[in-house]
Formats: sequence, C-alpha cells, structure tokens
Amino acid sequence: METMHWIDWMVVAIVTVFFVVLAYSTKKYTQSTSDFLVANRLAGRYLLTMADGVAGLGAVSIIARFQMVYKAGFAPNWWDQLQAPIMLLVMLTGWVVYRYRETRAMTLGQFFEVRYGRKFRSYAATICWISGIINFGIFPAVGANFFIHYTGLPNYYSLLGLTVPTYHTLLIVLLGLSLYFTFSGGQIAVLVTDFFQSFFVNIVLAAILILILVKFPLDHIFDGLKIAEAGKSLLDPFDTANVEGFNVWYFLIGLFALVINRNAWQGSQAYQVSARTPHEQKMAGVLGQFRGFTLLWALTLLPLVAYLIMHHPDYTDWASQVNAQLATIADEQVRDQMITPITMTLWMPVGLMGAFAAVMFAAFISTHDTYLHSWGSIFVQDVYLPLRGKEIDTKQHLRLLRFSIFGVAAFIFLFSSFYRQTQDILLFFALTGAFWLGGAGVVIVGGLYTTWGTTRGAFAGLTSGTVLATAGMICEHWWEDWYGEDFFLTGQEVYFFSMCIAWTLYVLLSLSEKRVFNVDKMLHRGEYAVASDHAATGGHTVKEGWSWRSALGVNADFSRGDKLIYGFTVVKSLGLFALWLGMTIAAFTIGISIEGWTTYHYWVNTVFFIVLTLGVMVWLSIGGMRDLARLFHDLREAKRDFSDDGTVRDHDYDVTAADQGS
Repeated sequence: METMHWIDWMVVAIVTVFFVVLAYSTKKYTQSTSDFLVANRLAGRYLLTMADGVAGLGAVSIIARFQMVYKAGFAPNWWDQLQAPIMLLVMLTGWVVYRYRETRAMTLGQFFEVRYGRKFRSYAATICWISGIINFGIFPAVGANFFIHYTGLPNYYSLLGLTVPTYHTLLIVLLGLSLYFTFSGGQIAVLVTDFFQSFFVNIVLAAILILILVKFPLDHIFDGLKIAEAGKSLLDPFDTANVEGFNVWYFLIGLFALVINRNAWQGSQAYQVSARTPHEQKMAGVLGQFRGFTLLWALTLLPLVAYLIMHHPDYTDWASQVNAQLATIADEQVRDQMITPITMTLWMPVGLMGAFAAVMFAAFISTHDTYLHSWGSIFVQDVYLPLRGKEIDTKQHLRLLRFSIFGVAAFIFLFSSFYRQTQDILLFFALTGAFWLGGAGVVIVGGLYTTWGTTRGAFAGLTSGTVLATAGMICEHWWEDWYGEDFFLTGQEVYFFSMCIAWTLYVLLSLSEKRVFNVDKMLHRGEYAVASDHAATGGHTVKEGWSWRSALGVNADFSRGDKLIYGFTVVKSLGLFALWLGMTIAAFTIGISIEGWTTYHYWVNTVFFIVLTLGVMVWLSIGGMRDLARLFHDLREAKRDFSDDGTVRDHDYDVTAADQGS
C-alpha cells in the first residue's frame, strides 16, 4: 500500500536534484590528489562538525537507533551521561585527534608506515579494509528496505515485459547516486554536500520534534513507556537485565572503546585529516558534543512513539494495521527494523512524510559517499600503492582512486543482495568492526604517545584482535546450527575481550625490545614544525610548562571564543554527570520509583535538551556557512603541492641512544 502523496514525492525529487547539482559544482576544485583525499586540508571546525555529524548518521544508523531505543528506551541516553567526564577529557585534550592531525598523514596507513614500516602499513590496511567493507555491506540493504516499506513501494514492478525486483533497483539507484557524489569532487564534494545535507536534516528533524510534542504529549508518551515488563524497563536503566543485546554491559564496553579506539574506525577517515590546522581538528571534536542534539532527540522520541502505538490500549487499531504490514515481511531482522518507520506512516502529515523520506535519502547518500571515499582511498593508498612500490602521476592516481571506489560499491551491492542478517544492526557493527578495532586502538595510541612502541608489538596486538574477532564472528553465525542455542557472547563482548588481549601483547612485546622512536619528528614539532599548522603562534610549536590549562589542552592557539566554548562544554558535561551520579547513588540507597525515573527523564533527558536544540542548531549552521565560504575561497587561491599524495619518502625516525644523549 503506497503511503506517499505526490507532494511527498516532489519533495524527494527537489532535494535529490539540488544535491546532484551541488556535487557537480565542486568538480572544478579537485585538481590534486590532496584535494581529492583531504580537501587540501582547508576545512574549518564548523564545516567539519556539521558534515561529519551527518556522515556518521546514515540511513542505517537511524534505523539502528530506532531498533535500539524501541527495545532499550532511555537506557542509551542514561549511559551517555556516564561518558560525560571521560569524553570531556578526551575532547578537551584532543586525545589522539590532535596528534594524528600533527602527523599530516592523509590516511591512517600513512601514519602506520612512518611509525611501524611499510609492511605493517599494508598488513594493517588490508585488515582495516576487509573489516570496513564487510561492516559497510549491510548499509544499502537497510536503506533500500526502509524506502520500500516506508513509502509503500511494491516488491516487484514490470519493465518492458519483465518482472523486476524493487529492492535491487533501489540498490542500483542509491549506490549510483552515491558514486556520482564521490566521483564529482572527492572529499571536497563529500564535505560540501554532507554539510548541506546536515543543514536540511536538522531542519526537518526539528519540525518532526515539534510535531511529536503537539500530537503526542510527553505525559502520554511516558505513560506508554511504563507498560514495559520487569527486566525490560524503558525508564529505569538498572532494570534492563532482560533487554536482549542492549544491557548495561553493551554501553560500558562502548564507553571503554570510545577512549582506547579513538579515531580507529576509518569509515569517515578523511574527516580526521581535512582540517586547516591541528587546532581546528581538535575544536571540531569539541563541537561534536553539540551537533547531535536535534538528531538525537528526534530520533529518540520517534521509536518511543512507536512503542506507545504498539503497546498502549488507546492505539489498538493502529497497532493492528502495523502488525498486518509487518506480517508481510518474511525476514525477521527486516521486520524488526521496520516497526518505527511503519508506525510513522500512520500519523505523519503530507509534506513532512516526504521530507522525512528526503532526510533518509540525504542520510543514505551522506554516509555512502563518505564510506565509499574512505574505503576506496584506503585500498589504493595503503594496500595497493605500498605493495606496488612505485609512485604514479596525479592523473593516474585519481583514476585509480575512482576505480577502487567503484569496486567497493560493487562489493556492497553484492553483499546486500545475498547476505542474511541474523542480529540487530548495532550488534552486527560491533562484531564486524571488532575484526579491525579489536587490535587497532593500541597500535594508534601506542604509536602516537610512546617512544617505545615497536613494529613487533604492533603486529602482535593487531593480529590477536583480528583472530579473536574472526573466531567470534564464526561462532555467532553458526553456533545455533552446531549446538541448538545462541552463542554465549554478543558481538560487543567479543569486541571487549579482543581489545584487552591486543593491548596486553602490544605492551609486553614492545617493552621487551627497548627501542626509541623520534616522536617529535613524526608530529612535526620543534625544529620539524610546519608553519601553516601553527599560524596562531607564528608558525612554530610552543612548549608550555605544566598547568591546569595545559593539562586540559588549552594552549597558545586558543582564542577567547575557543575558551568560551571550552567553558560551556565543561559546565554542560560536568552538570549532566553530577545529575547522573546523584541519581545512581539514590537508586542504590533509597531507591527510585518508576514515577521518579519518569520525572527525571521528562525534565532532564527531554525538556532540557529540546530547549537547547534550536540554539545549538543555529550556532553551528552559521559557523558552517562561514567555513564553507572560506573553503571555496582558499581552494581558489591555493597553490597545489602535487607531491603531497600520501607517499612516505622519509623513513629515518629511529633514535639511537647516542643521538638521544647528544
């Protein structure tokens, strides 16, 4: 049954044409490999914040959040508040982000070659690439299934006398558009289109947020959440032991990984190295704490409204209609993913219905063009070219990058056509991501922050994480066939044990070799400084004595505005953590009733953030427009360095004992 009015389809068509034209307009700025890979390192903080935010929020991520919140309620938001003090330190100190940008590497593999050698670069990049494209493999499937069931498209249609599946047609159309965006201007096109997509997504989700509050008063939504059975509470985060996959351990492991695997996932790797300076990269990370407000709360309330509709006696008729549609979906995982989108078709008005479809289209394209660019670039830059051992000219380089990107698109088309999902999206991400992330974090952190990390330790740490994660993937997929029951570890738990063993092996083997590495040279500090990276300090690095300011990462690069942003971030994060701590103590001492949890989530996790949303959206959007204008100006004026193509030409980073003492 088709659910979209012709007006809704017009909205989708207009949005599509706008972004296609926008992508084409960036083509003239891509003149070098550096332009294609990292936008010539000319992006500002607000542009990066907005664009990277929507790049990480693809159609698959939206559906994954719907699936998680529908089952876990406010638990994800609750455990996010536990992250506040830890992530505050991570953001403010520029943990990993600042030093990684200082290396001036275009890809993680380039950094690995400098730090651990060319063989490790190719080895690590191969593992990273395989993990990434398998993880990426279900993205098109989830997006295509959403459009079929949300818009009411038929499963098949006739074309020239042939019966053609709608699913595969959508895969081709959506991936084709994503390829066009990526080919048009590389990272420049990705940055620009992702920024405008973020702008559009924020406006539509803000409108949906307002509609929800008018159509489904918060009191009524919370009444629906109270229906949940014991052990599966959507309000009490300490009563979630029976929530399959999304219990307290899922979120605690996620917190652990956020710190030690900072910047390890390479799905949007170009965003990590596209900033004008290391300081801009760091500030983009700080601003990232604010960009998700509009996205987060609209995407939290939508599945909670779905839960209300499916469980509250006032909506029995609507629940019956949804169940009837769900019954037509044969695949259990797809059926589970489509609960929230199908309930939305019952109450979304004409126009806004199409606008949300356009949001999902924008989210699909923004993630796919970013991921296609990343995984295609990684294969060429870090797998193929280091093994080839010969440099190529810019024209050949760009052609090779485009071929690689097309190959990634072909792979995920085939994967989405044949793979059958057996678990929730986020658990699939944890398991496939662990193939790389199980050992990647220690290799990155050890390489950036120690002088004693060695190639042998890096090989051992990364290999152990990969082997354990692979064993977990095999067990998860076939355990039930072998033993008649689910595997006793979730994807998230496999991920955790892989990280622990990888860190242990890296440290033990590295320390046993007693080698010293010239970290200052790798980070372009002191006599190795690059002037353009430190414009605020006259083109050179400044060493400061220890103080609370320096401990929090505040240095000579900071303007008064930067300090105000820091201060606001500190107050917000510590305030939310204080509330979290107070509620936790109360829960384990005097106890908190379901009414008490309802009041807390009503005022703190809903009203407070909704009020804050509009101001943050306007602030980031204005800053993003300013950065966009500056990007175009700088690209027009920039003098290209065609040798800046990711090739490592200086391998002399070892420091002997004699050198160190001289």
